[in-house]
Amino acid sequence: MSKVNLTAKDWCDLVFEGRNKDYGAYRLRAKSGSRQLKSVIIVILVLVAIIVGAFVRAEVKKAMKADLGDNEQATAFSQLKKEDPKKEEKKIEKPKEEPKPDVQKVAVKASIAFTVPKIVDDNLVDKSKELKTQKEVGKSNFAIASQDYAGDSKNGINIDDLKDNQRTGGTTIPPKQEEVVDNALVEVQASFPGGEAALINYVNSHVTYPEIALEQELQGTVVLRFKVDKDGSVSDVMVKKSLSRECDQAAIKTIRSLPRFIPAKSQGHPVPVWYTLPVRFKIN
Repeated sequence: MSKVNLTAKDWCDLVFEGRNKDYGAYRLRAKSGSRQLKSVIIVILVLVAIIVGAFVRAEVKKAMKADLGDNEQATAFSQLKKEDPKKEEKKIEKPKEEPKPDVQKVAVKASIAFTVPKIVDDNLVDKSKELKTQKEVGKSNFAIASQDYAGDSKNGINIDDLKDNQRTGGTTIPPKQEEVVDNALVEVQASFPGGEAALINYVNSHVTYPEIALEQELQGTVVLRFKVDKDGSVSDVMVKKSLSRECDQAAIKTIRSLPRFIPAKSQGHPVPVWYTLPVRFKIN
């Protein structure tokens, strides 16, 4: 028996021969094949859409996981602590031992100790520090000092005038250091050749304004004190009023370059004096 296609048009025409074919069951039977085909196509499209959607979703998740992994890695790198730079070990420099001054034995004049009167009980009296009588002091050619010393009664220095590098027991009498007084206290004051105006002109033309002071627009005065020796030379420059380290150094350098002064005089003899000079720093 041959297969019969119940949806074929020939079969429909045979079944509905002599019947109404414009609508109704005939139309439904005639178009059932196209409806089934459309249904199959729709089902296939839906399945394809589902499969494609699932694939796209899987790829999106995969991409998101990859991005999240990169972000986590970046976060992990950002949270890494930077290694602290190794601190350089400071080398401990041993303080340089200053050479000890040579000890000089000098002649020291014999002296009698001057004892400050102090009232104490008899049993507390120190026999070695008893007051000398006026008669003992009057008969003696000894010097008055803080302690008794049996030295030369005529030559030598007072034991109280010993310096750190000097000791008793020598025969050399150290020269007496000449006192340096202020320039205003002598009979003839030390002066710069050409006068004070020439001194100021020399300083202004030779002093160098430090670059850092110019950048900071620093202005002011450095007051210096220096010694004018008996030969007119300048020495022992020191700062009495500071402006800045750089300005102080510039002023000192200028003063040390000064030519010789006309020395001060006292009783007709040249004497060393202290000279005070302001050095002004002003931006023109």
